[in-house]
Amino acid sequence: MEFITTNGQKKVTINVAPFKDMCALKSEAFKCLQNASINLKEIDTGTALDSIIGVLITADTSETFNNALFKCLSRCVYDEFHTITPQFFEDCPEAIEDYYEIVAKCVELNLRPFWKSLVTAFKATIAKVEVQPSSDQKQQ
Repeated sequence: MEFITTNGQKKVTINVAPFKDMCALKSEAFKCLQNASINLKEIDTGTALDSIIGVLITADTSETFNNALFKCLSRCVYDEFHTITPQFFEDCPEAIEDYYEIVAKCVELNLRPFWKSLVTAFKATIAKVEVQPSSDQKQQ
């Protein structure tokens, strides 16, 4: 995935991480969701922003999430030749203004396959439950 950053106007190439690193990022993302106490059933448009902010703060303050994230980011490239590492942001502080945009794209690319399969599995399970009569209906 390639894009031009909004703030720095630099080309960034986000690459898919190795499966092991993708799994680590997924696990840490789920921990952040759990630690942010998000009840997905109760999210509506009024509380969605608060919920998203809660997850972002939880992830951003998690050392293990950030370690998993930077393993994925280390396969990505900023401005054609800079590998994205914590040291890169030390050496190129002007790139910090692009940090969250880069992180969001990296997380999206590396977690999308998991979310997609999870949603598919949930849809199949829900369809089965809806087709099966409840125990009350069986007794009638």
